[in-house]
Amino acid sequence: MTADSDRQIRELLETRTRAFGRRDAATAAADYDDDLVLYDVVGPFVRRAEDPTGRLEKWIASYRTGIGHEIRDLEITAGADLAFCHFLVRISGTMRDGTEVGMWVRATSCLGRQGDEAWTIVHEHASVPFDADTGHAVLRGDL
Repeated sequence: MTADSDRQIRELLETRTRAFGRRDAATAAADYDDDLVLYDVVGPFVRRAEDPTGRLEKWIASYRTGIGHEIRDLEITAGADLAFCHFLVRISGTMRDGTEVGMWVRATSCLGRQGDEAWTIVHEHASVPFDADTGHAVLRGDL
């Protein structure tokens, strides 16, 4: 992996983090590839050929505040035209109904590029662990 690829991917993720805080769905979705395959925390199981800006606009609109998007434990592996990264991300903010959100999500992003083009996210997977005894999602707790 080159230092330049590492820097570019970190910058891409930081730009998205800032966009969520500003409630800017267009910027948050700008680095998604046209052929994005998304395994989101919420259903359906697989999203393909869907407008990611519209999905993010709907999600952002459910919040009264900007959305906190704190990335932790980011690890990046990149080759010449394919990269992946995994990290934990804390989503926080106040929803329109007054619900305070503060949850950790596990995330993996796969990125691609052709030649000297910019990296784009071609696949994203977000999940939360669950308690095997209760079947309920584990959204809070010590990491």
